[in-house]
Amino acid sequence: MYQSRGGPGGPHLVFSAETANIDRAVAEVSDYLSGHGRWPLFEIKLLLREALLNAVLHGGGGPRREVSCRVRLAGDAVECTVSDQGPGFDWRARLGRLPSPEAESGRGICIMQAYADELIFNAAGNVVRLVKKRSGPSPGTDARPDDTGKTT
Repeated sequence: MYQSRGGPGGPHLVFSAETANIDRAVAEVSDYLSGHGRWPLFEIKLLLREALLNAVLHGGGGPRREVSCRVRLAGDAVECTVSDQGPGFDWRARLGRLPSPEAESGRGICIMQAYADELIFNAAGNVVRLVKKRSGPSPGTDARPDDTGKTT
């Protein structure tokens, strides 16, 4: 299952939690942004791919569950919000921790912190909002809780 809806701020994609849908979603977002000026597409695609992969592998629970990706242009920035139907995870425990060099996974949050201008999780850890500005170097960011201020 894969649905794509356009909205006032950008596309809203909803698809079954299968890795095969990730490339399609990233390509659709990239095509959308390409039609709206110059964007750091490599960084945005990297961020989006990491967030979607985490949602599918760790929160999706298979093809019976859905992953949602909303993209919104906000002035000189793009916001990508990825959510899954899983229970979430303790994102606070993962911040700033690099996996061992031999590890085959576990770098997603580090990559998102390095390339996003803002990285915002909901309290449960099953929704992440990535903000990438149109221009300028990526300063990296500290993850923070969502707008409700909840960190637990």
